[in-house]
Amino acid sequence: MTTKQTTRVAATSDKLVYNIMQKGVERSVIYSGVGILAGAMASIVLARGGQGTAARKAITAFGGGVGLGSGWTSTSRELEDLLDKNQ
Repeated sequence: MTTKQTTRVAATSDKLVYNIMQKGVERSVIYSGVGILAGAMASIVLARGGQGTAARKAITAFGGGVGLGSGWTSTSRELEDLLDKNQ
């Protein structure tokens, strides 16, 4: 009778945190880009006319900020779940 031992390497916590942060950076960049595009489209609709350039910039920047915040919130939740799981 032969027995096979399978060796499973557990990922260390620093590698898990690194992977979560790496995905978080990628997610934040994507969400920021989508937020900027959505903000730009909304600014075209909401700030019509030739005098609305400052308003357009503000609405577009708000969209980018919302996207960046959304990406960071998702990453923060994943990190908190990891910490809760390890305790």
